[in-house]
Amino acid sequence: MANYQIFTDTCCDLTPEMRKEWGIEYYRMGLIKDGQALSATLDGDDYTLEEFYGWLKNGVKMTTTAITVEEFVTKSKPVLAAGKDIIYIACSSALSTSINIFNTLAKEQLSEEFPDRKIIGVDSLTASATMGLLLYAAAKKRDEGLSIEELAAFVEEKKFFVNQWATVDTLTYLKAAGRVKAGAAFFGNIFGVKPIIISDRKGNNLSIEKAKGTKASYNRIVQGVLDTYIPDECFDVIFIGEGDNKEGAEYCKRMLEEKLPGVRIIITSIGPIVGNTCGPGILATFNFGKEVTRYDGDGIQ
Repeated sequence: MANYQIFTDTCCDLTPEMRKEWGIEYYRMGLIKDGQALSATLDGDDYTLEEFYGWLKNGVKMTTTAITVEEFVTKSKPVLAAGKDIIYIACSSALSTSINIFNTLAKEQLSEEFPDRKIIGVDSLTASATMGLLLYAAAKKRDEGLSIEELAAFVEEKKFFVNQWATVDTLTYLKAAGRVKAGAAFFGNIFGVKPIIISDRKGNNLSIEKAKGTKASYNRIVQGVLDTYIPDECFDVIFIGEGDNKEGAEYCKRMLEEKLPGVRIIITSIGPIVGNTCGPGILATFNFGKEVTRYDGDGIQ
């Protein structure tokens, strides 16, 4: 058994059952609601995701925060004290400062107390279940016997081959987060235009197309999977992420099962970090396949 622990963060959007099965721990980001600091949890211990999306639908304004040094240190020390090393596979540095905090302040503090332990942070350049796929593959490779350095190199190589295809119910939340221009958000909400969003090579969320209507947007993200999916021993599953949109997730699952018989399709819930940016109704597919080559600037406004 590998003598290291894989950590990730709230942005991974993996269920407690998945993380337990794959032996993955996570650092929590923060959520500010009505001036109250909450943890950005994936476990439903402070609030459920149903409650979270209910807050959004009721107009509650929330902000998210990066992982604190205290959170990194508190979660890491018992692992390091037990004689294990740590690899942190983190949310994209284009979307969160967490990986930078880990690789500087937290790592410095932990290394002083545990100089003989290896502490590695990897910028996944992804978020949500795109990260989840990388973590799934990383856990498999760990169990096959990869060293912590070999695993870090594996993730660095594979992170450019995980494809995200996403759409949202309304552009209001992306507009508030600065992801689309105000005019584009107004146009989309009035005429039912849905953006098709990928994760680009620099770790940004990039709108590359517009679909007219909800069903058309779902069909397009399914087609995105079909256009890019390549079977691989480490990525033999496809994830569907949903935020208060189980109906849409089931629709896409049925279509993918029909088009790709035998491939395992897993639905997971999109948590509070990505959910706060995209809003209720977010739906996304995540698959391994063709290399991601697009950059910010290749999209639409």
